[in-house]
Amino acid sequence: MNGSKYFNFIIIAFVVLATTAFIISRCMSKVPDIDDIAHIREKGALRVVIDSSTDGMQITAEGDTVGEQFELIREFCRQQNLPVEYKLESNLNNAIEDLQDGECDVIVRYIPVTSSLRDTLLFTESLIHDKQVLVQRKKVIDKNVNEDFVHNQLELAEKTVTLPENSPSIIRLNNLSKEIGDTIYINTIPNYDNEAIAIMVSKGEFQYTVLGLHAATRLQKEYKNLDIHLSIGFSQLHSWAVRKTSVELCDSLNSFIKKTNIDK
Repeated sequence: MNGSKYFNFIIIAFVVLATTAFIISRCMSKVPDIDDIAHIREKGALRVVIDSSTDGMQITAEGDTVGEQFELIREFCRQQNLPVEYKLESNLNNAIEDLQDGECDVIVRYIPVTSSLRDTLLFTESLIHDKQVLVQRKKVIDKNVNEDFVHNQLELAEKTVTLPENSPSIIRLNNLSKEIGDTIYINTIPNYDNEAIAIMVSKGEFQYTVLGLHAATRLQKEYKNLDIHLSIGFSQLHSWAVRKTSVELCDSLNSFIKKTNIDK
């Protein structure tokens, strides 16, 4: 075999192998080519990844399933006559991985709409306008003064704020650290969501955390020793998210959100 024929043989073999690998990868991939309602119904159910929180989905001691966003997505599926499957996931990064890997069809949680997340996710219409607030124990509790109480953002200098691992609030605190010209230490812990850490703040296990005002207000009704007066950032849009290819699903969700007038 002369050099020219050998070279052509190598090229053809490479093309065949590459094509075969592509076909196999497409067959093995769980990410669908089409994400419309009809295709999802054909698969069996809308697969929802949702966070375990009072805003998301929780199971009560009596065995009842409750949660603001759980009720919303359940009503959407009822109107679409669409079965639904739920997966609890409090870590946003893990939820995004599940979505991109085809393990679910929609992330149902209040996700802050940021430019970096827009690069990888297709957001629905906003569900709420929310802002991040510092969660700490009140200045005076049962006549005892909280010496670590923070009155303003400048007093966060040299303080340690505890957050879930990979929390979007990390970026805001790093920016705030630059704004006040001093260090704000960040302690991250895995396998805990924002609300769980806020409850630990109430119990004195941590000094500070950051939570959306919407969730913090609701949590404060139960844990009355919490203070949530200090804003950490500006008001942001918060939405659900689907894959970039799920345009029709996103359109259906948007129609539902607009009709139910969710945005507060």
